[in-house]
Amino acid sequence: MYMGTTYTGTAGQPIPTSAASDGSTDSSSSDMSMMMMNEYFTSYYKDYPVLFKNLHANSRASAFGIFVLIFVACFFFRGFGFLGSYLEHNIFHNYTNSVLVEKEDCECDPAEESDGGKKIGPEHETTTTPLLLSSHSNKSYTQILKELFFPGMVELCKDSIRLVIAFVVVMIGYALMLTTMSFVLVYFFAVCSGLAFSEVFFNRLAIVLGVNRTGGPCSGMH
Repeated sequence: MYMGTTYTGTAGQPIPTSAASDGSTDSSSSDMSMMMMNEYFTSYYKDYPVLFKNLHANSRASAFGIFVLIFVACFFFRGFGFLGSYLEHNIFHNYTNSVLVEKEDCECDPAEESDGGKKIGPEHETTTTPLLLSSHSNKSYTQILKELFFPGMVELCKDSIRLVIAFVVVMIGYALMLTTMSFVLVYFFAVCSGLAFSEVFFNRLAIVLGVNRTGGPCSGMH
């Protein structure tokens, strides 16, 4: 017959238990008593694992080391997303499937302009309304399916690169999500500050290099 105490106490702190089964201790109960999973934010971090069983801090110095590790991981997360956008626009030259056309606006006075002695009225003025012209509107369904499933070796190589970048971005992104779900404040703020600083950094880099960050393979995760 198994007798055990109720698990109560502060989340994230080890809680002792007593278990008896014919004078022996249940190993699974012993493992459960080693660490309770956090259910709310706490400043307690000592010996609490982050992502991996052996990745935990037993001092302030080691907690700061994990903080820096998470901070750097945020830069890798944003960096690979930026790399995908840079490749699309500067290497693959894959902008969009449409062209944005803007008509020129005449800044001069229409009353002073004439065309063969005839004044140009408001009905001849140009506007700045953008027109969206689709470059693939005349393609047949056969052509679309062929380019979709049989794009050629060059496009397959590009898609392979996109796949690797997308996998790394998604993997790091979910790892950061699980890190915040530890509910340890020092690790939570490591993710928040890392994403904030990396966002500003790569946004400035995109401005300098003229890269549209919304066109990458994982632009939805930014």
